[in-house]
Amino acid sequence: MATPTVKLPPKGSIIPMIRSSCKNARILANIQVHDSSIKALLESPVFNSTYEKLSTAHGVAMPLQFQTLESEVNLISLLSILNFGHGYRLPLKRATGRGAYDTIRALIFGLYLASTDEDNLMSAKGLKSLSKAKVAELAQLANHIHVEKAHPTIPGLTIGELGGPLYELVELITNVLNETGTILVQDRYDSLGTFVIEALHKADQNGIADAEVVLDELIRRFPAFQDIGTYQDQPVYVFKKALFLLHALVLRFGQGSDRRIPLPDTDQLPIFSDNVIPSMLVHFGVLDLTQATEPRLASAFGSLTVEENLAYDPTKDTEKRSGTTRGPELSNSEAYVLRAAAVDACEMIVNRAREDGLTFSVTLPALDGWLWSVAKEGRLRSDLSRFTQARCLLY
Repeated sequence: MATPTVKLPPKGSIIPMIRSSCKNARILANIQVHDSSIKALLESPVFNSTYEKLSTAHGVAMPLQFQTLESEVNLISLLSILNFGHGYRLPLKRATGRGAYDTIRALIFGLYLASTDEDNLMSAKGLKSLSKAKVAELAQLANHIHVEKAHPTIPGLTIGELGGPLYELVELITNVLNETGTILVQDRYDSLGTFVIEALHKADQNGIADAEVVLDELIRRFPAFQDIGTYQDQPVYVFKKALFLLHALVLRFGQGSDRRIPLPDTDQLPIFSDNVIPSMLVHFGVLDLTQATEPRLASAFGSLTVEENLAYDPTKDTEKRSGTTRGPELSNSEAYVLRAAAVDACEMIVNRAREDGLTFSVTLPALDGWLWSVAKEGRLRSDLSRFTQARCLLY
């Protein structure tokens, strides 16, 4: 969430402030993006063999039946506001075999199936009163939120008590849901979905929703959407979850006759920068950290195999792999500047792709989807590390 000392962008300036603050942070940190490296990525086997297939895979679709538009928008909105927890990926993998995003999907799935007309856990009132125990149960983490400690008076005896990294994650999730529900109840909204639909209609301009208006509504109302950091005392605006929500709605409702609500044009929005995308851009050689101002960033990912990564074609790899490589742990400032560098680098990649006249369209959200999805393919999933943040914020 937003650092208290950092102000939100003025109304009407959110999208340009994302771009300018991220570019400024990248330059201040001396993270280089070379045109030759962008060209190498666009011409690489890893890009050309997978881009068209993976560029729309944002992991939003769920095998559920919805009785109303509001209930489906509500589910997508909750999936978006809870799209965080990357710092818990390794303990989650050890405990359940799932990463952070799949854990959140499991929780949302559970909330939906456990809800009834009389007790709707996904309503504003339901979110406000949701307990940590219920969140742990529905996220399938109930057996992994205790730690063993020595009994204070009986030698040799251990007792279990609530604690550990996955209990911390459950607390974070519950706090966000409770806070969001409280705000919605205070403002007399039945659900987060109801709020989002109203914001889309408020932003309606001849059937197209003004993304600035919707982002402003989300970010100013809900602290969990205030994804802001600092670098060298300068603000870094990313707003990953709010941007993700807008594109998730476009993916679901923007096709053909199913366009039931005003939607923004997300092709021109900045990417939804998390920990995966900048990490992959480092491994693909687009983000050059060798001259970074921060000494730890310059050596954070160790020895890189850029040429090998670019030459890799997941479609020809039949070997099954498991496990994950532990990545560098970064401070809040280091993490934000790396995420910011990815936002700026992706703008440069898309501009170069347009200049080169590729046979397929490369847009910012599609590039985001490809980078996020290709990271799960074959040896890229098992061998290439992603950074984590020392004090995991809500992104």
